[in-house]
Amino acid sequence: MLRIDRYIMTQFVIGIIPALMLLLALFSFMALAEELEDVGSGSFTLPDALMVILLTSPKRIVELLPVTTLLGGLIGLGAMANHRELIAIRTIGISKQRIGQTVAVLAIFLGIFITALQFFVVPGVEHEAAVLRSQASKNPEIRAGNSRAIWTRSDTHLVRVKSVRQDRTLADIEVYTIDEQGRLSQLIQASSALYAEQDNWLLIDVLESRFQDGQVIETRRDNMQWSALLSADQAAALILPLEALAPNDLLKTIANLKQNQLDTHRYEIVFWQQVSLLPSLLAMALMSLPLLLGSVRSVSASQRALTGGLIGISFYLLQQLSGHLAGILGLNPALLILTPPFILLLIAIAAIRHRNL
Repeated sequence: MLRIDRYIMTQFVIGIIPALMLLLALFSFMALAEELEDVGSGSFTLPDALMVILLTSPKRIVELLPVTTLLGGLIGLGAMANHRELIAIRTIGISKQRIGQTVAVLAIFLGIFITALQFFVVPGVEHEAAVLRSQASKNPEIRAGNSRAIWTRSDTHLVRVKSVRQDRTLADIEVYTIDEQGRLSQLIQASSALYAEQDNWLLIDVLESRFQDGQVIETRRDNMQWSALLSADQAAALILPLEALAPNDLLKTIANLKQNQLDTHRYEIVFWQQVSLLPSLLAMALMSLPLLLGSVRSVSASQRALTGGLIGISFYLLQQLSGHLAGILGLNPALLILTPPFILLLIAIAAIRHRNL
């Protein structure tokens, strides 16, 4: 029995690989077209653009794997169905439910693979990609990336940032306030700063020093809000996309923002979109079975692939739409985003039970 399980999983994976490579190449090519627009700006070159595409590939793999799981199942298990191997497996007493359990176990392993990418790979490589993209800026302070301190000015404030971390936070911040006579009137030092969207920042572990009448008055605060710590161009070039954060960093950020009564809706949407990848994987993997069972003679392989592609693309668009609706309408993101994959999962399980081989 274990040998048959391994064989089914192997054929499934053999089907996933070409589908994933094809979609990854397509989406990478579209991403490269966007990166090429910045080639020649600052010190950003063609090799840098190609490296950015390579570094951002793990994130695309995470996003595409649920869809390619359905296509891979139709390709890999479809080959078994065409060769009557599924019928042979059924004749030795292995039920549809048992085959479904094998596919579900494979989906769990793929879910572990996605989770590992989300936690340990995507944030790091996306950070490196952000540093490379910063070279497209004509501002040398931005092109410095995380190699040296960043200086910027806003009204009467001079801001120094030592480095930018992978979790969208800034490290070792100093804000100098100059009065009308050009003298230093205030110095704010913070160990880190959290980007709270809309040019708002949350300074953490703050020491505020005020210089008045030859005296220095120091005040310690756990946190304080600050506007426009970095310019819009600097934030866009140096801060990771929200979708590139690891789930644990998202949860930590959500907790910090809630503690300071700041809006967390966008962060929650991205977090639940990441969580929804796991039930989506399981649903997509199981959905390939009812499209195969009973259709070996009546439906061609190309028709199955077309049907699977339409289902996968429609589901992907529905997931993206649910995230946008949760943000626009202010609805519960967990409920709205997790509902489609669980509905698809129930449909797949019901279809497997009622479909004949």
